[in-house]
Parts: sequence; structure tokens; C-alpha cells
Amino acid sequence: MKRLKLTYRYRLVIYLLILLALLALFFVLHASRQSRGYSISALQGELKATIADVLDSLAEGKDPKTIVLQPGFGFTLADTLGNVLYDSRQKDISIPDNISGLSEIVTASTGADGSALRSSIGEPDVEYLYYARRSGDLLVRSYSKFKMSRPSQIEKDNTYFVFIAILLGALIVSFIYILRRLYKPLKTYSELVSAIREDSSRLSDIHFGNDELGDVGKEIADTFDQLEKAKKFKQQMSHNIAHELKTPITGVRAYLETIMNSEDMSVEQMRKFVSKAYSQTLRLSELVNEVSTLNKLDESAENLSSEKIYKIEQVNVRECLDAILDEIGYKLESHGISFNSRISSGLKLSGCYDLIYSLFKNLIDNSIEHGGDGIQIDLSAGIEQVSGEGRYKINFTYTDTGKGVPAEAMDRIFERFYRVEEGRTRATGGSGLGLAIVKNAVAFHKGTITASPKAGGGIVFKFSLYSLDEKS
Repeated sequence: MKRLKLTYRYRLVIYLLILLALLALFFVLHASRQSRGYSISALQGELKATIADVLDSLAEGKDPKTIVLQPGFGFTLADTLGNVLYDSRQKDISIPDNISGLSEIVTASTGADGSALRSSIGEPDVEYLYYARRSGDLLVRSYSKFKMSRPSQIEKDNTYFVFIAILLGALIVSFIYILRRLYKPLKTYSELVSAIREDSSRLSDIHFGNDELGDVGKEIADTFDQLEKAKKFKQQMSHNIAHELKTPITGVRAYLETIMNSEDMSVEQMRKFVSKAYSQTLRLSELVNEVSTLNKLDESAENLSSEKIYKIEQVNVRECLDAILDEIGYKLESHGISFNSRISSGLKLSGCYDLIYSLFKNLIDNSIEHGGDGIQIDLSAGIEQVSGEGRYKINFTYTDTGKGVPAEAMDRIFERFYRVEEGRTRATGGSGLGLAIVKNAVAFHKGTITASPKAGGGIVFKFSLYSLDEKS
């Protein structure tokens, strides 16, 4: 990962150098073009003055051969047909007899001043600037070797180059800033990958930027964190389920082995051991059913349509409670527990019968197993219209006068496999899943549930169940 990071940085540096080189080349070419144009314009001015001097000398009657110009300048005289009458260079190089086809002569023949920059016939490696003008029946052309010079304005004032230097400096600083900004997310993502591979606990220490890349990084970190939590949760669930299954299976095996290895066991003793083995199978069956219920609830929470998993129907709450009491009423009687229900016979809501049944049954079983003998259970309910939604919810209050739950354990009683009293709960056969099913069944019906100590001893559960429609 480090090697890729350095390569990326070097590539950005190379891009910067290329960009600066292109900018420098652009400014050099631009300055060169400006300097060339200035040099041509300045030399043209001098050639104009040279033509004026030649014409003045001719007007004074001087012989063209006697006209003296400033060093480096020459002139040509021709008629209107382009026939050369005189050229100041004719002693040094071969001069053509007719120059009518040259561009500056063609332009001058029309009455306008003509100018051209080209190499000389006699000196092909040297550029000359020519300037021609017509005066009556005479064409006068002046010329001089062209040398590009630095404009006097630039010579005296370096503002132009200072501007270029400042601009290049600003570009360099801007690019370095952009480079650091671009590299920062890459460094953060490198830390993210390292944390995922080596130590996921470091994810919370990674600081992402407040931009789109930062948002993506946060989502990746949050997703991985959720996956890790889900993985640990499933591992813990598997461990707890295996641990819970082990106890009744071990009990059944021990009772059956005792029967098989005791040839002289009486029928009465055999029935006693079979009965104990049977009670362990009931506990095992209950555990499997509870785990299955929780799995289905988890699946329904992820499914867009819970109707695919649980059937939604009209549930008469009173009739559901009566069915529960028919099933476990003997437990209430054996523990001397009284159950007082203030539920109207006409109280109904649209929901899942199986989950509502399981919800109330687990609450009652919880009171039986942990509340103690001779306690009292009270259940009441009230309907509340949901404002703006066109439906209603039922608010329930369930209390018992049992031993209650310690304050430090109150926030954890809805956790799966959590037990307030480990040893006692195992003796009573509880799995630690009952209240977890209660909470999830309430959540399935879009409600919430809270638990709090009851004044004078016991516990109070307050929860709500919304009446669902067919799309819930």
C-alpha cells in the first residue's frame, strides 16, 4: 500500500513539473513573439526615415552613389516596372535586374508602403527587413539586417517578468495545496484498510474529511463495524445456543444411560428417570422454538414484507390471553399466583396472533420463574388513536409483585441469553430468551417497551402494540 501511495505522489509531482514547463514555454513564446513584433516595428520606423533621407538627397541632386546612410542600412532604386536602377549593395553581392515580383515592391507599386521580412538572395542565412515606397515614377526601398532586440520598455521596466514570476509562484503554491488535499483522503483510506486488516478497534480513531470522499469513508467504516458486530453477535449466539442445548441433552443422556446400565432398576425408579428425561426434552423443545421465533423476527425485520413470514390478522386480545391461561394455568396454581386481567372482551387489533401469544406467555412465564410464589400479576390496556395516521395503538401495563430486578440489571433484561440470577435461572429451566422475544414482538408491531421497578417490590412493563395493516 505504501509503494502505491508514493507512486501516486510522484505522479502528481511529475504532472506539476509538466504543467509548469508548459506554462514557462507559453510565456517564453509569448515574450519572444512580443519582442519580435516590437523589433520589426522599431526597424520599420528607421527604414521609413532612411527612405525619407534618400528622397531628400535625390531632391538635392545628389548622385545615389554619394548618399551615405547610417551603418547597416542600404537602399534600392527602381522604376515603376521594377527594373533596378541602383542598389547600395551591388558592389558586394549580385543584385537581380528586376524586383517587380517581390511583395514589398508589389505593394509599393499600388501607392501604399510595403514591407517584408525574408532572407537575402545573396545572403541566404541572414534575414533582412525591407521597406518600400513609391515616389512619382521612382520606387525607393530601404533595408537592414534584422536582429530581434529586447523592447526598451521591458528593458526599463521588469513588471512583466515580475508578473510572470508571481503567477508561476501562485500556481506552484496552489498545486502544492491541491496535492496535499488530494493526498489526505488517500492517506485516510490507507489507515482505513490497515485498521480493517489489522485492528478494527482503530476505526473510531480515523478522522474522515467533510466531503464526498469522507462520507464514503464513514459509510465503509460504519458498514464494516456493523458487520463485525453482527459477526461477534452471531458467534456469541452460536456459543450460547450450543451451551443451552448442552444442558438438557446432557440431562437426557444421563437419565437414559442410568436406565440402560441399571438392570435391577424398579419400574417406579425407571418411570422417575424417564419423567426427568422427558422434562428435559420439553425444555429442549422450548429452547428450539424460542430460537426459531427470534430468527424469524430477525428475518422479518430485514424483509420488506413481514406478511411473507408472519400472517397479519385480527387478534382478539382477551381470547389470546384465555388460550395462554388454558395452557399454563396449572403453573400459576402450583405457585399460588393470581392473574388479574382488565382486558375488554372486544379489544382487538390487526397483528400477528403467534407473536402476541408468545409475548404475553413469556411475560407470564418470566413472572412464574423469577417472581416467586404467592405473587400477583395485573394486566391492563387502553386504546389510543394515532394522530394523522388513521389507525390506533393499544397501550398495555403489565405488573407483578415478585422479587423484581436489580437496578443495575434493568437495562439488560431484554438482551438475549441474559440472566439476572445465573444459577437460579438454570434451576428453573429458563433460557434467557423470553424477554428478548417480548421486545422483538413489540418491535414487530411498531411499538416500544420499557421496564421499571414497581413500588413495594416487583416489576412494571409498559408497552404498546400498533394495529397493523396488510402492508406492515
